[in-house]
Amino acid sequence: LYLDEEDADWADVLDAFDEHFGILPKGETVAIHPYSSRHGLLESLRPTHIVMYDPEPAFIRDIELYQTLGAPLKQVYFLVYDNSIEEQRYLSAIRRERESFEKMIREKSTLVIPISSSRSSGGISVSSAISPSKALLNAAVASRSHRNARDSGLADGGEELRPTIVVDTREFRSPLPSLLHAAGFRVVPRTIDIGDYVLHDSLAIERKSLPDLVGSLRSGRLYNQAEAMTRHYAYAALLIEFEVNTSFSLQAMGGVTADIQIGSINSQLAMLVLAFPRLRIIWSSSPYETVNIFVELKRNAQEPDIERAVAMGTEDAAVERESIYSQSPVALLQSLPGVNLRNYQVLAKRYRSIRQICGASRKELDELVGSECASKLYDFLRASA
Repeated sequence: LYLDEEDADWADVLDAFDEHFGILPKGETVAIHPYSSRHGLLESLRPTHIVMYDPEPAFIRDIELYQTLGAPLKQVYFLVYDNSIEEQRYLSAIRRERESFEKMIREKSTLVIPISSSRSSGGISVSSAISPSKALLNAAVASRSHRNARDSGLADGGEELRPTIVVDTREFRSPLPSLLHAAGFRVVPRTIDIGDYVLHDSLAIERKSLPDLVGSLRSGRLYNQAEAMTRHYAYAALLIEFEVNTSFSLQAMGGVTADIQIGSINSQLAMLVLAFPRLRIIWSSSPYETVNIFVELKRNAQEPDIERAVAMGTEDAAVERESIYSQSPVALLQSLPGVNLRNYQVLAKRYRSIRQICGASRKELDELVGSECASKLYDFLRASA
């Protein structure tokens, strides 16, 4: 091979470059990377030693996975002061991670697996061709049709044979009224003051979704609604309805405690039931399951009186405060314990003055405003100065 003088000079330069520069062996390479670019980093570099300037739980899990896959990892170092804030922050993150896994294991051990079942000639068979929500609705329709045909002897009843439910017009923002109509119910939309659904003259149901339940408990609106239902109906129920494909629980199993806590939904529901013993709570996993519940509640029940359901509770608001009552006595009445915006007009219609209210008996107050409010008002008026 012939090299001229210029090529010979370049060859000397390249030899000198290879002598002082080049690709280092993997054992002598030091790479510095932030945690934000950690995805795929360990697989591409395949380090034997790792030094972590700040412990990061997510990157530690990547290192564990990297070592599990047979990587040539020898040592991992943490640069952190003993008993420092950084160390406590890392230990707290590890503890929260462990508690989350334990909670997930407990919930999974008690998880209910929904099975869509369809009625056939040979009994109950599991159907996987339709969704669980549609299966529940089909089961409700089939069950209602079967009972109507059995009880009346007719395969296809007229409009008068369809079970009737009076529904508050504000409930039509939810899918339940449409599902009830699809299941064969006669849905009568009306503006009703007490309850959301009136199944018969003795039963009213207040439906609450989870967000509405939390808001009603915090504002106290649910307390007034429960008081009105228990005062006007023999059977009052609170329907707590969950969404489809959501966890059928108010709180995680690990978050339920035996102590009464002001901010806990379970504690607030327990206090609500203690205040109104006749109030029943119905749990529904979805609007489709609510249809099945209504089918059972409507079995062998008389149809509701629509006019009576509409008029129920309107007598409490028949008289306007500004038109008849004086402002000062009304303000004094509303400031008394147990008196609120829903029952002060009942007291104002019955008694002519505050003096007459002070002389009322406990039994009279119970009939007018309910036992809980009557107890607060009566004890306050009879308290010694």
